[in-house]
Amino acid sequence: MAAAQLNPSRRAVLGAAVGLPFVREEGAPPPASASGYGWSPSPGDPGEDWVEGLASFRRAQAAVAEIEAATAGRPFGEEEVWLPRHGAACAAMEAALARAIAAPAPDLAAFAVKLELVLAHAVEPGAIEEAVTEAIAGDCRRLLRRSR
Repeated sequence: MAAAQLNPSRRAVLGAAVGLPFVREEGAPPPASASGYGWSPSPGDPGEDWVEGLASFRRAQAAVAEIEAATAGRPFGEEEVWLPRHGAACAAMEAALARAIAAPAPDLAAFAVKLELVLAHAVEPGAIEEAVTEAIAGDCRRLLRRSR
C-alpha cells in the first residue's frame, strides 16, 4: 500500500469524525448515549422539555454560584472543605446543561438562548475567539428582533 493511502487528508479525517455519530452497529447505543448526553427529550411537547431543561440548568448554575460566593476570598484550607460539594454541583450543572441542549428549542428565542449556553458553557475556553462568539450571539439577537 502506498504511503499516500495511509495518510488521509485533514478533510477526510474531519469528515469521518463528523459522520461517526451516524454510523453504528446493530445493538450499539444511540449517539446521544455514546457522547455522554444520556438523556433524550420526550416525544411530548418540545417546549415543555426545553423549559424544564433550562430551569434545571439555571437551578444547578445557581447552586454552583452559591458555593463559589460562600468560599470567595477564604483561605485555601477553608475552601478545600467545599471542594467535594463544589465538584458535585459542577457535575450536576454539566448534566443539566446536557439535558437543556438536548431538548428541542420550541422557537427562535429558545434557540438563541441554547446557542448562548453552548458558547458560554460547552465550548472549551479559547477554542473559539471571543469576537467569533460575540458575532454569533449578536446574529442570534439580531435575527430574534427581526422575527418579532
